[in-house]
Formats: sequence, structure tokens, C-alpha cells
Amino acid sequence: MTFKDLPANGIVSTTAEVLPEWLDYNDHMNVAYYVAAFDLGIDAFKAVLGIDLDYINREKKSTVALESHITYQREASLGEELRIETRLLNFDGKRCHLYQEMYRQQTLLSTLESLSISFDTTLRRSCPFEPVMAERYRQAFEAQKIVPIPEWVGKSVSMKKKT
Repeated sequence: MTFKDLPANGIVSTTAEVLPEWLDYNDHMNVAYYVAAFDLGIDAFKAVLGIDLDYINREKKSTVALESHITYQREASLGEELRIETRLLNFDGKRCHLYQEMYRQQTLLSTLESLSISFDTTLRRSCPFEPVMAERYRQAFEAQKIVPIPEWVGKSVSMKKKT
């Protein structure tokens, strides 16, 4: 995929299959592999923007995660095909707020929000997005604005007190 392949709604979709090694002792997908599947979605999103392995090796720039929040709403089982949808909710000169949803057909299984930062792989520190990448992030951000943001975006983990 290339930047010209950015969908009109700004949401990049990819798929993954639940593999035997992804199962835990409860015979469903282990929590670590939800994150691994979402990471495939981030890689697909970055590839559309042009942040692929060739770019990273050539320019010595990438992105790295700073924070994430995942929800587990339904279990996934062996052999199921998962669809991971990734979109950009916000960004600035260095950071990007991504939102992802994982589906089995039309059933929402899990969500992940993450905050990432532009990263210089030589200096091993954050850096501003290069102008061409900043413009691509802006276009991806503008495209996805037509899709409503779910009400649970931006919430943190908590336990409500019983009254």
C-alpha cells in the first residue's frame, strides 16, 4: 500500500488470522496477541503513510509507542479472521493519537488507543515529523474526521465505587 491508497474515510484496514500459538490456557486468543494483531494494523497504517522498512532504513526515522489503552470486548478463537481498522484521531509536530478496532466479521472484539511519537533511530530520541510525513498525517487526519469518534475514546482504566 502507498499513500495514494489512503481510503477516503482515512481508515486503513488489514487482516490477521488467529494462530495456534496465539491461544492461551483458556483456549482463546491471549491478551499479548491482541496487541500483536493491532501492531499489524499500525504497520499497515504506517505503510500507507510511507513509513515502511525502506523509509525507516533510508531516513533513520520511525515512530515509537508512548502509551496505549486496550479493551477486550469479545474473545477470538483459533482460525478466525480478524479485521483491524486503524485511524488517526489527532497529531501535532511530533505525536500521533491512533485508534484501532478489531472485528470478527461485523462483531467488535477489541479496541486500542495509542499515543506514538516520531523517532530518530540514529539519535534514539524524538524528533519532528519530516514535512512530507507531517502533510500525510494531516491528510489522514482530515479524511477520518467524517467518521464519528466512539464515546469511549480517551477514557482511562478505573473502578467505580459502589454506592
